[in-house]
Amino acid sequence: MTMARFARSARGAGILGLSAGAAMAVIASIPPDTTGTQAAQGKSDLSAAARYVFIPSRNAPIVTVVERDGDRVLGTLDPGLVPRQVVVSEAASKLVAIDESARGVSIIELANGRRVTIDLDFAPHRLIASPDGYVVAAADLSGGSVAFIELMRVRVRSQLTGLSPIRDLMFGSDGAFLYVAAERANGIVVVDAARGKQIEDIAVPGLRAADTAGLTRSPSGRMGYVKAQGSGTISLVDLSNFRRVREIEVGRDAVKAFPTGFGGYLVVPDNSEKTVTIIANASLTVAAMLEGAADMVTVYSGWFDTLAVLPSAAERKLLVYDLDRLSRAPDIALPGIPGAGAVTPDGAKLYLALHDVGQVVVIDLQRRALLRTIAVASDPAAAIMAKSFDVCH
Repeated sequence: MTMARFARSARGAGILGLSAGAAMAVIASIPPDTTGTQAAQGKSDLSAAARYVFIPSRNAPIVTVVERDGDRVLGTLDPGLVPRQVVVSEAASKLVAIDESARGVSIIELANGRRVTIDLDFAPHRLIASPDGYVVAAADLSGGSVAFIELMRVRVRSQLTGLSPIRDLMFGSDGAFLYVAAERANGIVVVDAARGKQIEDIAVPGLRAADTAGLTRSPSGRMGYVKAQGSGTISLVDLSNFRRVREIEVGRDAVKAFPTGFGGYLVVPDNSEKTVTIIANASLTVAAMLEGAADMVTVYSGWFDTLAVLPSAAERKLLVYDLDRLSRAPDIALPGIPGAGAVTPDGAKLYLALHDVGQVVVIDLQRRALLRTIAVASDPAAAIMAKSFDVCH
């Protein structure tokens, strides 16, 4: 069988296939090694999901698989749709994907490549996994519906309907509750994930009037952070008793507060003011307000909570902030437009998709430098890991 015929048959079966382009990417990314390349071509068991980085394409039914040890491209998975969003579960050894238009989710068993589709009565636009990796929430944001999918049994466990349009949602640290910010709601809706039932409302002033709102939580899971765009404060919510406890003043146009991986700081980018506010969690006070940039969409942290990095798509760079010195460090220039990424669980490396150049960059967070680029199949949307240093990625 030729390599082209093997790649076509592998993609059709939903198993790991190595296309000619992927083979070239392996050769370009690592020193020539015939034995290593042959092993990569024949590999189909990806059940040790934490060893890999998964890179979904923005315009083709392809997920490129990169082995973290050596940063080698192993091949591609076919999720049966264009994977606009992907989550990976180490506990269930599964990859879940949606294309934001089909009424269902695609699930790949990473141990053997088998693919199944779970049909839904709505097209999900958001996909998030519970922290333990056993449940995925698929949400229709405009329709106000959420389906909770058990990954071990591959079935819909419960479903919530009737919410107003959803602005943001997140799981609690044990996966028992889903927290939802929705239009026309006076606070945060608390949902029992097992039953798909709303059980509580957490009152948050100003949330109802906001067009955009973001939810995050502390690494311990005790505290939730609510930021409504247009509000000059972050609301802190005790997730153990569903009560708002206090407010912290920050940039008015910020849309989300990002906790660092160890929970030492909250980092709050404000694109209107082009500032980055750093809040010390020990005192719940503003420790520094530093210069930012345009088009800051998320925050990554790493290396024992000593730094935060913020991609700027408009300026094609990573803004680096030294959290020990509470100061801005030298930027890291990027060879393309940054998409979504993930930090390794040890906080040592950031993998970041570049939308316009067909590459993923690897950033050494200890040295604060670009380590290498990896050529991947098609146009990468994100770099996804089963577990990350950060709570929010």
